Amino acid sequence: MKISRWFAWMLGRKGFRAGTKGMGGGQQPSPPEQLAESAAERLEGNDSADLELARSIPAPQIDRWFYPRLFNLDSWEERPLNPAESSLLEAFRQIAAGPKLSSRLIPRLPLVIPQLMRSLKDERTSGAQLARQVAKDPVLLGEVIRVANSPYYRRAHKIASLEQAIVLLGRDGLQQLIARVAFYPIFNLRGGQLIRQAAARVWGHSERCAMVCHCLAKRFGEDLFAAYLAGLVANLGLIVGLRLMDQRLDLEHDPLPRAESFYGEFIQLARQLSLRIIEDWNFPQGVIAALSEQLACAEAESSSMLGCCLALGDRYSKLNLLLEQGYLSAEELDPEALVANPCYRRLIVEFTA
Repeated sequence: MKISRWFAWMLGRKGFRAGTKGMGGGQQPSPPEQLAESAAERLEGNDSADLELARSIPAPQIDRWFYPRLFNLDSWEERPLNPAESSLLEAFRQIAAGPKLSSRLIPRLPLVIPQLMRSLKDERTSGAQLARQVAKDPVLLGEVIRVANSPYYRRAHKIASLEQAIVLLGRDGLQQLIARVAFYPIFNLRGGQLIRQAAARVWGHSERCAMVCHCLAKRFGEDLFAAYLAGLVANLGLIVGLRLMDQRLDLEHDPLPRAESFYGEFIQLARQLSLRIIEDWNFPQGVIAALSEQLACAEAESSSMLGCCLALGDRYSKLNLLLEQGYLSAEELDPEALVANPCYRRLIVEFTA
């Protein structure tokens, strides 16, 4: 089952070149200049605190804190590339800019996923029917029950019934859950220990980023599932880069790349590859534009609203992980400034044990 067909079923249409609002009609995307103006005006008119907080810590600074921690490095080294780093970057360039993406990078989806998504877009499908389909996939079943009993829903009594859990989550919640289950195998690398650790951290960031994007989209009236998808898939290229690193480096004998210039290009190539992958999957144009803005390092005021959600989601989720793991001190960042934001608070509710 091709992933592009799965998303076509999920969103109720065979193509995605329309805008993301509703993701189901023939609406054409607005010109970039209109999108930029609309995003800036709506952020300022609705809640400019998010934008001000994002500006207070430049994205490159957050990246210099976050990315070394993926590999258990304290910091990068300011030095020229060594031959091994140059060779690894050249191999990644060939993948990111190659004429065709390798199908080996994308695992097959469980058949139950597209079946469920077709049912979710049919308003006549009952909770009992959805429960029967969810029950066919043990992983999906366990995740539905786990999420329904998470602190976010604040249930007085534990939910054990699958049908009750589905009613509680609703169609929006199920869409998010199914997307997570579908994408998780891509992020679950089975290489060496360091690469497995790094991939797990990237998945943690992706989950958090998707959650913040969804929360911000709800506040700003954007398409919820498009925002969630944008956050979830923004790191696809990074996972491919980690897989390449695992294949080409024997980390027991080869030193891990440490040059800051290596990771500067490595991260940009990863973003470029993420964009290529979702273009190949024929994703909604708004999601493609959001990742394109991230690749161009667009400032929030010049982004589409979905691009603003992705930029903010990326920053909040990285800061959340850094604070959670004790990598930032109160002198470097005041946690109270983040906790004041409701979308950041949701990360604390969902991911703090």
